[in-house]
Amino acid sequence: MGDATQAKAASLIQSLDRRYGKVEKPVVVPPPASADAAAVASVSAKNAQTFAGVVLGLHGPPAEGAEAAKKLMGYFVDWNEVRVSRPMTLVTVLGRQPRGQQRIQLLQRFLESYFLRQRSLNLDYLYTLKTNEAKRFLQELEVFDREELAAVYLTGFNVPVFPPSDMLRDVAENVGLIKPKVTTLQMAKKFETSLNEDLLYSLYSHLYSLAYDADALKQYGKKKKK
Repeated sequence: MGDATQAKAASLIQSLDRRYGKVEKPVVVPPPASADAAAVASVSAKNAQTFAGVVLGLHGPPAEGAEAAKKLMGYFVDWNEVRVSRPMTLVTVLGRQPRGQQRIQLLQRFLESYFLRQRSLNLDYLYTLKTNEAKRFLQELEVFDREELAAVYLTGFNVPVFPPSDMLRDVAENVGLIKPKVTTLQMAKKFETSLNEDLLYSLYSHLYSLAYDADALKQYGKKKKK
């Protein structure tokens, strides 16, 4: 069963790579070899932007979050300025990016909770922790729901989990990856036990792309019996 699921998922991913482009994971920059202050600051800023992009990418393809974070840091000084700015100003900076208001609401809620916990907005701190420590830290913030936490673990830390999203469950059924009676939680467990983290990440991203692409979903969806 696991091999069949893996084969179906890999085939779908390969096809959707041609449509949406190959999915690329965010790159966490390692600490600089020297103690040069400018190099340290540069790495810190890059990794902070990477994690902010993870948050901004929830409920959609992760690459959209990375692009949103890049836009914000092209306009604002730092993430603290983003935290205290008017939401509609931030939405305007994102421009025509889909679900801009929802992205900003979640990001500002996260930034506020993080600031109250740390008294700083050095988001790169999360990448200095071991994975289990980072997971515990994020759980204790109580910002993300079950689906969002799983998505943060997968897209931000490469943890082999699949977010239990009702939207993704419906898309997965539509394209024939799961049967109609499979629940959202059963879907997540099925993918986790059948796919490695690379396939999980690509499948997660592409299923969300399909979820917001009605024409593609119609093309890749199962043919209905008459």
